[in-house]
Amino acid sequence: MPAELVELRWDIPREFADTLDAVASARGNGCNRMTILREILAEWHRKKLHEASLIVRVNRGKGSRGEPAGNHPDLLG
Repeated sequence: MPAELVELRWDIPREFADTLDAVASARGNGCNRMTILREILAEWHRKKLHEASLIVRVNRGKGSRGEPAGNHPDLLG
């Protein structure tokens, strides 16, 4: 089942847009800015999920209960 798509809009520096356009042009085959941005975001998403799973795994392995630091005022200085 394909992922649900939502619109995402923002301003970026001109040089970023120019680079995206140049890469899309070099790839051809109907490639455009959004194709490249989706690839970049997909890779970032994959890395963040991996990072989060490692954090959870390490903390569970060390016996962390996952309590927020706010529950330990002595740790906050």
